[in-house]
Amino acid sequence: MPHDRCRGLLSLTLDGSTMIRPAHVVPCTRTSLSPTMLAVVVLALPGAWARAQPDDPAPAPSPWLSDQPAPPGAVAPVSATDMSALLKRLDSLERRNESLEGEVNELRQKDSERTLTTERADEIRSIVRDAMAESGNYASLRGDVSTAGWNDGFFLRSSDGRFLMKFGGLMQTRYIWSNIREVPPNVVATGTADTQEDREGFDLGPWSSLWINGHLFSPDVTYMVKGYWVNSNATTINDPASSPFYPQFGENSSPIELADAWVRIALDDQWSIRVGQYRAPYSRETLVADSNQMAVDRSVIDYHLGLWYTQGIELESLTDDWRWRLSFDEGGTDNLAGELELVGTEPMGRPWYDTDSRFSVTSRLEHKLAGNWDQFAQFTSPQGDESGLLAGLAFHYSVSAPFDPNSSAFLGQNEWTAVTADLTWMLGGASVYASAYWNYIHTDAGQPDAGNSPFSIPDPSTIWGATIQGSMYVSPKHEVFARFEAGEMQFGSLANNQQVAPIFGQEHTMTLLTLGLVWYLDGQDLKWTTDMGVNFTDLSPAWYDPQAGWRVSEDGEFVFRSSFQLMF
Repeated sequence: MPHDRCRGLLSLTLDGSTMIRPAHVVPCTRTSLSPTMLAVVVLALPGAWARAQPDDPAPAPSPWLSDQPAPPGAVAPVSATDMSALLKRLDSLERRNESLEGEVNELRQKDSERTLTTERADEIRSIVRDAMAESGNYASLRGDVSTAGWNDGFFLRSSDGRFLMKFGGLMQTRYIWSNIREVPPNVVATGTADTQEDREGFDLGPWSSLWINGHLFSPDVTYMVKGYWVNSNATTINDPASSPFYPQFGENSSPIELADAWVRIALDDQWSIRVGQYRAPYSRETLVADSNQMAVDRSVIDYHLGLWYTQGIELESLTDDWRWRLSFDEGGTDNLAGELELVGTEPMGRPWYDTDSRFSVTSRLEHKLAGNWDQFAQFTSPQGDESGLLAGLAFHYSVSAPFDPNSSAFLGQNEWTAVTADLTWMLGGASVYASAYWNYIHTDAGQPDAGNSPFSIPDPSTIWGATIQGSMYVSPKHEVFARFEAGEMQFGSLANNQQVAPIFGQEHTMTLLTLGLVWYLDGQDLKWTTDMGVNFTDLSPAWYDPQAGWRVSEDGEFVFRSSFQLMF
């Protein structure tokens, strides 16, 4: 309730008398003084006023204070002591009244809030019940019908989420022009005319493919099946005068080649096991998807030294900053010296009874110093992305021997030791990638793909290679890049081997420079890549890579490539 100001209340003077003066101002309510209290105060006013007159000499004694009895009906006057006590009590009652009034108002407010909160709670509970009932109705109508749609790819999914199947594909339409200055001796062309100075044309690229992947029974069991439409032709390297050896390059035109075919089972949040056919955990350039490469194709170095696919069982450990993979398998795909095949292992699609591998182990360790794992699934680092740094180290060792279904004789044994290291630096608008490879091979029973008799190389062969690649965005959708690669093969006494063409016995040094531009129309899903490369030395059959546009040449070569990519 509103308060009034009460002025001129009774107070005590220093001599003990009472007087009316504005002693202090206190808030009070209109209902704080009862009629009885007012009557007492009024009765005390005359005596208090009389004593308060300063001109009075000694006040006359009141007849009411004498021994005479009071007149009938008279009210006894109030003493100063009683008046002081009365005022104190009145002040105390006033304070208590204000306190009680505040408590009453507070209780009324809390009661109102409690009522409102209860009403809101009832309303929320009603909404939740209705939503749950509606959800149940939808579930009953949906039943076991799978859901389908698009989420970075087409998918089918069961209503309970236990089963998921994604469909994807990659199409690359390429134009390639290759110019060589001089054709090396001892080259006989079949299919592609490598004796021609200029060759150009369109193709669908070596990486056009379809795949399905997803999970079964739970997200802990994942799988992938992928097939390539291989598009290449054969070229024979031959010395008609002295060699019966005709290594073949490439395969027939447009067969379907099974690539990935594996199942991965998660043991816990960190460990998993994968079985089937998969890319060997070795070269980072190989492990990055075909669609996410920077240039039109991978480097020549990686094509020959990257191991490619294998069959086996792989253990993986993945944490926030480390990833380690260990594979026991059928060896790496031997592209070490083209189709010369120093160790002879070709695990892709091989049946168990027709394998050349005796023992093979591959392991890769990666340390993520900055960034997140997802950003290292590609080589580009778009503008605005966070910085990232990834270091990798891998090792491979295998023992192999040629397989002859008609003979149990031991034909010899090959050993292959390989090491690679790489570094990837993402800068959010620019990127840098560098890698190095080293291989040490003992060839006691080399067997080329053409099926000729095994050959041996008394001395060990060594092969090394290195690549460095840098890129930078010049606009949100355009990126320029440069890649330099170099490598060397030394085959020891292979030059004196009568089963191998003399051209393979030469020292094989290769240096390539590639410059290009990528136009991202819609990220990696829709992009146009154009590049051009120069080989500053000869390109021997050992470094031959026709699917990427590089033909055998004696003295320099220029390659122009343009590829339009659609991934769905």
